[in-house]
Amino acid sequence: MRGLILTVFLFGGAVAGATEIYRWVDDDGVVHFSDRPVEGAERMKLKDAQTISPPPVRSRSRRAGNDGEEAAAADRYSTLEIVRPGQEEVLWNIEGQLDVTMRLDPRLQSGDRVSLFLDEEPVEMSPRSLQARLTDVGRGVHVLRAEVRDIGGTILIRSQPRTFVVQQTSVLNPNNPANAPIPTPRR
Repeated sequence: MRGLILTVFLFGGAVAGATEIYRWVDDDGVVHFSDRPVEGAERMKLKDAQTISPPPVRSRSRRAGNDGEEAAAADRYSTLEIVRPGQEEVLWNIEGQLDVTMRLDPRLQSGDRVSLFLDEEPVEMSPRSLQARLTDVGRGVHVLRAEVRDIGGTILIRSQPRTFVVQQTSVLNPNNPANAPIPTPRR
């Protein structure tokens, strides 16, 4: 077995550097391969090695035909993240108000603006702020997403979506202590 592994290894090395390979069997029945002709060896025909070409490298910019200045604009920011609420955080009894905090690195450049989306609907907020207070956020599962755009409307960076859940204690729940029957006095 060791001899077979060594033979395969040597054959692989020979194929990598040689254009002609010779095969022969010795008196003990062991098959040998070499890049040099040996008496009684047969010349083997090898196919050309399979090669691939890598795909072209794409620019991170979303516009086609960018010049250097536009490409630099697309690389202005390294991080845009929604910090609060946390990923898959469950929020109880927020009374419809949600505070959102984002982190942008480096800081927001002049002329750029931040946009926030709740369940893919734009949220009205100050375009230069990384904080917002949302109102009328009902119970259920929601998704937040943020992006920074330049003055021309090109998206420079987009955050990962942030999923969170709003829970609200039900006043109709029979287990709610506020719904306990009022005891009647005994006479």
